[in-house]
Amino acid sequence: LDYGRWRFVKALPKLTVTDSVYKRLSHYFQDERLRLSFTFQAKYLGMSPWECPGAFTILSYMEHAYGIFHPIGGLNQIPEAMAKVIKEEGGDVYTNKGVKQLLLDGKTVKGVELEDGSVEYADEVVINADFAHAVNHLIPSGSVKKYTPEKMEQKKYSCSAFMLYLGVNKKYDLPHHSIIFSSDYKKNVEELTKQKILSEDPSIYVQNASVTDDTLAPEGKSSIYILAPVPNNFSLVDWEERKGDFRRLVLDQLEQRTGFKDIEQHIEVEEMYTPTDWEMDLNVYKGATFNLAHNLPQMMYFRPPNQFKELNNCWLVGGGTHPGSGLPTIMESARITSKMLHEQASLESVK
Repeated sequence: LDYGRWRFVKALPKLTVTDSVYKRLSHYFQDERLRLSFTFQAKYLGMSPWECPGAFTILSYMEHAYGIFHPIGGLNQIPEAMAKVIKEEGGDVYTNKGVKQLLLDGKTVKGVELEDGSVEYADEVVINADFAHAVNHLIPSGSVKKYTPEKMEQKKYSCSAFMLYLGVNKKYDLPHHSIIFSSDYKKNVEELTKQKILSEDPSIYVQNASVTDDTLAPEGKSSIYILAPVPNNFSLVDWEERKGDFRRLVLDQLEQRTGFKDIEQHIEVEEMYTPTDWEMDLNVYKGATFNLAHNLPQMMYFRPPNQFKELNNCWLVGGGTHPGSGLPTIMESARITSKMLHEQASLESVK
């Protein structure tokens, strides 16, 4: 019904949902390099800027209007702060206790069964797992109709990410953020999203956060992470066979096109994540690290809602619900769900 309200109708011309991000940016920039520079944020959604709805140029605007923030100590400090608040409010945080499945009484969620066989009962359950993974593994088979494993497989998903987390024994006097575009960026994006093949000329993002935050590595050393967008696991790429060659390709690109010279000779610690690792070790469905794609049939009303309609006392947070993927947006999904939970609890207390 909200789509029929005057405030929505009035906003439609400015939402530019029928234009792509690239087409929208073409209204502002004539230089192709500038257009591409401002499209990179579409990667936060795991989508091609030639397909991503034009409304998402808001991402480029927000980054340049308000800046990007780095928490001292790294992103792990965000969940650490959340855990601190929970404890201050009398709550408990348990780790290393994987959830096996939801406990259901008909259509009502009563708690969770853990992998060790124990049971935790709860008035409300919030699922912050990857949504498609939850449908396939955490929600008992046959208990929902709209979001079944078969239907989730038919949906469109974001690309994945090949990542290297490096500890190096050198300081690089280079920016916190660096983006290396493929020489043919449109071809590169089509290889990721349509052909689902590994590119021989990948685009690469490098975060050199130690220039901003010296707590991330010992004196004279740096922590660096390298991300190259790659196809998700619908591609059937054999990462066990291909990961060594792709790692070599990424590091060669850095050597040739950036100031990160001789980086391999300075590596002391290294962790690699491929789409297979995202899926098998971190429970990301098909390794699609940016979750459900943000095409029109999977946005707004058509995205899984924060209050899960098919099960009572069940809520969602994360990239697979409103408003969508990307870290600030995921935090917003948590705020929305928390607010709804609070409002429901207030109404029940009045009753």
